[in-house]
Amino acid sequence: MILIVDDNDSIREMQVAVLESSNYVVREAADGARALALAEERRPSLVLMDITMPGMTGYQVLARLRELYGTELPIVMVSALPEDEERETAISRGATDFISKPFDIPSVLQCVRQYLQQPEVA
Repeated sequence: MILIVDDNDSIREMQVAVLESSNYVVREAADGARALALAEERRPSLVLMDITMPGMTGYQVLARLRELYGTELPIVMVSALPEDEERETAISRGATDFISKPFDIPSVLQCVRQYLQQPEVA
């Protein structure tokens, strides 16, 4: 299961649609608290998460997910923040990778394939 976490509805829904059309099992959350609840219900195989969100930031959720699942869970931060500055920060805080917004669909799919061996069956 891929967990998509983004407070922007249109970005989150686009990611969900693209991944589901590629036969991935996807769950989505609009905020950090919901993301943690979903991740505690069922361990995701991959997390794609925005950094800047109201309430809990992506970095706060990242820290909690690392406590729960260690470094075996790939967590990719997805952000419109300046990549040259934020990529290093994200990796130093425990992120597996970083994708800049706006992103193109092939880049997201390539990233997902990189961290997951094959699509999951629902």
